[in-house]
Amino acid sequence: MDNIFASAALIVQAAATAARNYDFSSGTGRIPLARQRRSVSEIYNCLGSVYFRRAYRMSFESFWCLHLLLLPHIETCLRQFSNYEKKGGRFGGNYVLPPIRNGEISTSVRLACAIRYFAGGSAYDIAVMFGTSYSVVLSCVWIVVSAVNMCPALYISYPDSVEEQRKIAAEFEKAGTPGINNCAGAIDGILIWILKPRVENAGVGQKKFFCGRKNKFGLNCQAVSDCRGRIIDISMKYGGATSDCLAFEASDLHRRLENGLMKKDGENDRFVLFGDNAYLNTSYMATPFPNVAGNEDMKSKDNYNFYHSQLRIRVECAFGMLVQKWGILRMAMPRNLSIKKIIAMVNALAKLHNFCIDEHDIPERALAGDMNNIVNHDQGYVEMSSCGDESYDVPMDLMDAGHHFNDVPRFIRRQNSIKDGLLPRMVIHDFIANGHWERPVFKN
Repeated sequence: MDNIFASAALIVQAAATAARNYDFSSGTGRIPLARQRRSVSEIYNCLGSVYFRRAYRMSFESFWCLHLLLLPHIETCLRQFSNYEKKGGRFGGNYVLPPIRNGEISTSVRLACAIRYFAGGSAYDIAVMFGTSYSVVLSCVWIVVSAVNMCPALYISYPDSVEEQRKIAAEFEKAGTPGINNCAGAIDGILIWILKPRVENAGVGQKKFFCGRKNKFGLNCQAVSDCRGRIIDISMKYGGATSDCLAFEASDLHRRLENGLMKKDGENDRFVLFGDNAYLNTSYMATPFPNVAGNEDMKSKDNYNFYHSQLRIRVECAFGMLVQKWGILRMAMPRNLSIKKIIAMVNALAKLHNFCIDEHDIPERALAGDMNNIVNHDQGYVEMSSCGDESYDVPMDLMDAGHHFNDVPRFIRRQNSIKDGLLPRMVIHDFIANGHWERPVFKN
């Protein structure tokens, strides 16, 4: 009996404590938590310049440049995301914002929370670091995604002027040994890993998102990069089951190319994109010759393939830099995100990737805490693998996902092969052959 009364006393005491801490004014009944807000400058003073760069994927100075660039758009998005209705005054102009229990969250902190999340940080750890809640961190992510995609200075679209295309081609010309002067971009596809989408989010059959080559659900992302690894065009129109060829032909870039986007620079050859054998060889796309390796009768074509790959591999390095910088791409996107939101986030990450390159912020090793969060993800993670002699590792588990022609009619491929002699590939091949450029022979 005494034990029963003792237990009852404990229950009453616990109920009284809960009643004292109950927030009757909030309407939710949740116990308010006192949090200490921390600014970005305070975090920088604790981390120092080296660890700040590793944590935020950019220098402290670059962070504030980005904040200045995005500030008006973050403020616009904050107003759009807010559900507070202006009240007071005849015209609704005199009102006071509702009080914020632990103090206002600055726009710089919101940007920092989003960048840490993109880098692969845990939302719970980020919340503790800046003195916010978990839900605030997630809201900051989508505010910044919207702000980045609203910013005209970060807009991504392949340039249509001959001057811009000439600049791109000049960088590729310096990068390659023979001096090919008409490569104005390298194109490839990468799988954006997602969990199996819900039927209501998919819009089409769920199987359209499943990539059998990688045994993952995802989106087929088509991107063009310049020689430095900047993404100069990006498109996500199909699921992971789609071939690179079909995904590319659905892009706005393909439509523009068909309408004469690539310019002719004076007496030089018309500018072209360099792609792998997942694409069709056309007047604006130079691809490798298939099945020529080790064939002495096809040695000149094999030589072309080698120097073609010298330039084409730049887009693979760009994907390596992108995924290494933004660790969230090494994990499957959450199931509760709509396809539209995933596309918006990837577009924002590509734009931030370009910003970091312009600011000369090269990818740094991820923090141990971020790597721990990535490696211990419930659905696994994507490893980074060495890509030949290049400086950057690449996510091989996400590469070449659309390297097939299962959804491209055979007569279209045959039609392109018939007119090969009139296309830029043969012109570049003749340039390399006439210059007596040969594939190097590497000795063990």
